[in-house]
Amino acid sequence: MRSPPVSVLKTWPKPNYVDPVTQGDGLMIIELTLLPIAIAVVVLRMYIRISWLKKSWWDDYLMIIAMIFSIGTTVLVILAAQLYGWDKHVWDLTVPQLQTGRKASIAGQTLFVLASSTVKMSILVSYFRIAPDKSLFRKLVWATFALVSAAFLAFLVTLWVQCIPISSYWMSLADHHDCVPEGPPLLVQSTLNVVTDFMIYALPIPSLFSLSLPWTQRISLVVLFSVGGVIVVASSFRAYWVHYTVYETYDATWHGYKIWIWTAVETNVGVICGCIPALKPLFFPNRARNHGSKDGNGSQNNRSKEKATPLIDQVEMDTCKSTEHNHPRSETAFPVHKRTPSERPISNDTDHSRYDHNILEQQKAYLY
Repeated sequence: MRSPPVSVLKTWPKPNYVDPVTQGDGLMIIELTLLPIAIAVVVLRMYIRISWLKKSWWDDYLMIIAMIFSIGTTVLVILAAQLYGWDKHVWDLTVPQLQTGRKASIAGQTLFVLASSTVKMSILVSYFRIAPDKSLFRKLVWATFALVSAAFLAFLVTLWVQCIPISSYWMSLADHHDCVPEGPPLLVQSTLNVVTDFMIYALPIPSLFSLSLPWTQRISLVVLFSVGGVIVVASSFRAYWVHYTVYETYDATWHGYKIWIWTAVETNVGVICGCIPALKPLFFPNRARNHGSKDGNGSQNNRSKEKATPLIDQVEMDTCKSTEHNHPRSETAFPVHKRTPSERPISNDTDHSRYDHNILEQQKAYLY
């Protein structure tokens, strides 16, 4: 928080420590609405993955970790607004309140970096399940994962070493030479956050259009993933208020209130959007149960559980009837359509053969 010059201090009204103006209860209403929804979708996701499909994997566990950090962020945001003065004008706060608010600020920023990073990692890990080996899509997922991981470590370290000693971050009378300017790291972090959010939710769309599916199913899948665009909007609003609070005003607590709102919104909405693809079997419960029971019966299939995505699961369930007519079921877990290297598929068998081959290769790559 920047120290205002004397010319600005002269324009501030007389402090009101008894009955100050506040931002109201809007933040608490928003957060207590989104948090239960986020918790509910994570619980549903794990129920579907473990009980129905019996295919939990690292992306599910990362999402649980992200949910824990998101809960911590939301709780801290509410405390900061209700108890630590981040819903009031800065001139209506005492020095102890300002110091406690700054402690809440660094804790909230830490939890936000942890929550948003683990949400992104969870979504990217889920992409590995549907990304064919050596494909451009897989390389882009790896590149994005590396970027998210590097940004996570860089911003976490920067946050905690920007002041030496760290107590100078919240001690209003500390020497300003103890800290580097707070604005540039925050602005870079919030901007890069928007960029990586957009990259993550745009990555699978070209691959979905390349699937051998009817256009109606392709469009529905694209819409399913594009719901994640909501998180891009939330992170954009947060980036705007970070810039405004750091560079455009000295009333950091009053205008920083919007940062707190969009911080918790971004983390909770990120969890919700990251779980939406995994909830698709809820719309096809009978097929999901049948598919999950077959996969979970090791004695019948004599194979390990698959590391397959809800997208792959649903696509396979949607096309199982058509493939059974063209390819009789054998004793193996996956029907293999053998073809010599020079043989070319003909007629209507082309789409199904190519699709079966792609699904087979992806499933083989992710066996437990």
